[in-house]
Amino acid sequence: MTRQKLAVVTGGASGIGAACVRKFAAEGWRTLIADVNVPGGEALERQLADEGRACEFRRLDVSSEEDVSAFAAALSREAGPLDALINSAGILQGAVRLTDMTMQAYDAIMAVNLRGAVLMGRAIGSLMADEGGGAIVNLCSISSVRASAQPAYATSKAGLKMLTEIMAAELGPRGVRVNAVAPGYTMTPLMASLITKGQRDPELVVERSALRRFVEPEEVADGIFFLCSDAARSITGVLLPIDCGWLAYSAYSAFATQPD
Repeated sequence: MTRQKLAVVTGGASGIGAACVRKFAAEGWRTLIADVNVPGGEALERQLADEGRACEFRRLDVSSEEDVSAFAAALSREAGPLDALINSAGILQGAVRLTDMTMQAYDAIMAVNLRGAVLMGRAIGSLMADEGGGAIVNLCSISSVRASAQPAYATSKAGLKMLTEIMAAELGPRGVRVNAVAPGYTMTPLMASLITKGQRDPELVVERSALRRFVEPEEVADGIFFLCSDAARSITGVLLPIDCGWLAYSAYSAFATQPD
């Protein structure tokens, strides 16, 4: 009998993380939602259970070394071999100048976005290696490679890109592949809320994207699933943009006159 594969998704209670949980579940994987958002995580767990999917929610603060260590130990005892880890937990940041940003805000964002991925990579990456291998995907951003008016967020995502390469180099010989995705402007509930509040200009986003639209959370989940699948078995240490061509077009569109 074929063993059912298992994926852990941090930040899996909402947004892109929730889309990943749904994607892996639809593909027949067991999924474990790890998030501090208890109501959201439990609601998604119930929804998938009603659909006959194998899904479990566990509260996890990825910024806490104690929480992550206990989570990894319980995973090893109770869940069986882990095939995929998606580090999706993260905190967004509003537009702010570096000189106006509080260090409290900086520390909070770095603790989740970067420290959390380090802690999960150390604990779960080692567990995967001991169990024969697996795949890790870190959720970076177009802000990993382009300056933005979100100094802490962009710095955390740039650091996560380099962490991905380091993890790929260290864990590769032990059978663990590590990659990252760089989503562009993605139409999550949070993005919709920011647009409603006037904090994002949808017309400007679309104008600067080669495909002239937002990314959908399900499209990011599709890319992440690919990187965790056997179809990507020779791919490790890469950053995959899923951005509707935003990175490409943002530079190209700087020319006042476009070629015919």
